[in-house]
Amino acid sequence: MTSQTMRTTVNTPGAYCTVIQGDNRDSLKEFTDQVDLIVTSPPYADARHKHYDSVHPDDFVDWFLSFHEPFYAALKPTGSLVINIKDKVVDGVRHRFVWHTIEALCEQGWYAIDDYIWHKTNPMPGSWPTRLRDGWEYCFHLSKSPRPYFNADDVRKPIGDWVESRLKKLGGNDLSRHNSVNESGFGRDISKWVGKDTVLPSNVLSLALVGKNKGHPAVFPVDLPLFFIKLLCPPNGLVVDPFGGSGTSGVAALLADRNCILMDNNPDYCAEAIHRLQQEGKATFNASLFQPEKPLPTNGSS
Repeated sequence: MTSQTMRTTVNTPGAYCTVIQGDNRDSLKEFTDQVDLIVTSPPYADARHKHYDSVHPDDFVDWFLSFHEPFYAALKPTGSLVINIKDKVVDGVRHRFVWHTIEALCEQGWYAIDDYIWHKTNPMPGSWPTRLRDGWEYCFHLSKSPRPYFNADDVRKPIGDWVESRLKKLGGNDLSRHNSVNESGFGRDISKWVGKDTVLPSNVLSLALVGKNKGHPAVFPVDLPLFFIKLLCPPNGLVVDPFGGSGTSGVAALLADRNCILMDNNPDYCAEAIHRLQQEGKATFNASLFQPEKPLPTNGSS
């Protein structure tokens, strides 16, 4: 990897996205305390040798910790880090480098706010002697404080048709909090659903795999980073994907009118990201593909 960076910026009427080719551990130094959300899917351990410098699962924790300081320094005190990642089967057994990585980050001062699951509605087919198809991946929400920026109202979803029939006739147990009969401590008050049109989603996100790889071997659906951008980045905030790949996080950020920085050390991925930002994010630019390093625009920057 090189410390030299090349960059270009594209704009929509409401936001900008800058693509930086270079090592994010160097590039992030100029963004100290400026970033609201880092959302990324880092290279998975010991995978896709033709596209990344492979990291063995046994070495993954130490490798990822080399990004801890620049990530932590770049985030605002209310900022968040979302890591989409999947563990690996080694000699027929699940290697737990993912769990060990999250534990190691917490030992460095990160707060593990929640674990989300990306449920893949169309997992890849296959057959294995001791396991089934991989139908999900982790999305870990970490932050610098126990109370990061969090706007659940921006990710509400329709409550569903079931509510009309369920609330037509409320029984005695539905008019106040009804505690579980097994004394588990859980309870509910059905009457609080009356008049509601939306409900908070769960921490299981059901999204389909991308049908084509868009010039990159590990593209997640735009709706995955879009969900976390709406939830964890304020309006006019700044999103960073330090392993930007083909630019999915940038497309999502522009669609949500958030400013974005994409970083990747692969020039082909940077070129593909700029192409997708124009095609899918409806962005424009008036410069050559990669231009010498220059100050970032300030429109809407937080």
